[in-house]
Amino acid sequence: MKNNFFKKGIKNIAVSFFLMFLGPTLMFQSLNNEDHPWFLIVFITSILLCILAVYKGFRGLLNIMDAIFKKK
Repeated sequence: MKNNFFKKGIKNIAVSFFLMFLGPTLMFQSLNNEDHPWFLIVFITSILLCILAVYKGFRGLLNIMDAIFKKK
């Protein structure tokens, strides 16, 4: 098992979990304050964070799978 791919995968999964909570939380807060002048900025940022969470999750899983199953 390649240790560096495994560590990188775990780090990506950890970042993904953090973003999985941060993105929807920001989205909920922005939708509760639609009359605020920064609504659109916070809403777009929350959507980007949700997309980044999915990307980091897939990259983390791919790195872990490469560390376990990839031949030398």
